[in-house]
Amino acid sequence: MISVLKIIWGSCMIQMKQSFARATFKFCVLVQPIIYAVITYMMFRNSGIENFTSYVVLGTGIMSLWSSICFSSAGDIERERYMGTLQIVTSVPVQFKIIMLGKVLGNTILGLMSMVITFVFVSVVFGEVLTIANPLVFMASLIISLFSFMAISMLLAPSFTLSRNSRALMNCLEYPIFILCGVLFPIEVLPVWIRPLSYILSPTWAIKLLRDSSLGIHDFSNFATNIAIIILITVIYSIVASKLFDRIDKETRIKATLEVQ
Repeated sequence: MISVLKIIWGSCMIQMKQSFARATFKFCVLVQPIIYAVITYMMFRNSGIENFTSYVVLGTGIMSLWSSICFSSAGDIERERYMGTLQIVTSVPVQFKIIMLGKVLGNTILGLMSMVITFVFVSVVFGEVLTIANPLVFMASLIISLFSFMAISMLLAPSFTLSRNSRALMNCLEYPIFILCGVLFPIEVLPVWIRPLSYILSPTWAIKLLRDSSLGIHDFSNFATNIAIIILITVIYSIVASKLFDRIDKETRIKATLEVQ
C-alpha cells in the first residue's frame, strides 16, 4: 500500500512540474479564471440575485477546475502518445491506472489554484467577498467534490487512451458540462428531457453542495441526500473506471496499436 501511495505521489509531483512548464496550462490555471470571473460578474451584478458572489466565485472556480482536469487529463495522454512514451508508461510494472491517478491528482491540486485566484480577484478588484455560512461543511463538501471530480476524470481517461481524437473529445466535453451541470444557473431551467443527463454527472451535485454550504443550509435532509448521491455516483465512477482500465490494459497488450496515430 505504501509503495502504491509513493507511486501516486511521484506521478503527481512529476505531473505538476510538467504541467506548470506548459504555457497553455498556465493560461488555464492563472488567466482563464480571471476571464471567467469578469464575464460572470458582469452577467450577475445587475441580476438582483442575493449573494450573487457565490455564483461568480463557485461557478468560475468549478469551470476552471473542470477545464484543468478535463483538458489536462486528455492532453496528457495525447502528449504521451505524441512523444512515443505512452506504450512505455502502460508497460511498466506499475498499473497504468495508478500512474493516471497520480496525474489526475496533480491536475486537481493545480486546478484548486484557479478557485483561490477567482476568490482573491473578485474580492480585491470588485470588492465582493464570498461569505461562507458553514465553513466546516463547505470544506467537507469541497473535499467530496474533488474526489468526485477525480473519479469522473479517471472514468474519461480510458476513452482518451483509446481514441485518436482525444483533443476533439475534450473540446466537446467542456462547455456542455457547464450547461448540463448548472454551474451558473439552476438545472431546473433546462428542458425536462435533458435533466437525467445532469443527474448522472457529479459536478451537478458538487455545485449544489458548495452553494448550499456557502449560502446556508435550510434543508438538512435535502443536503444529506445530495451528499449521499454524489458519494454513490463517485463510487460507481471509480468501479467502472477501474474495470475500463483493466480492459484497456488487456486490449492494448493484445492488439499493440496504442501508438498508432
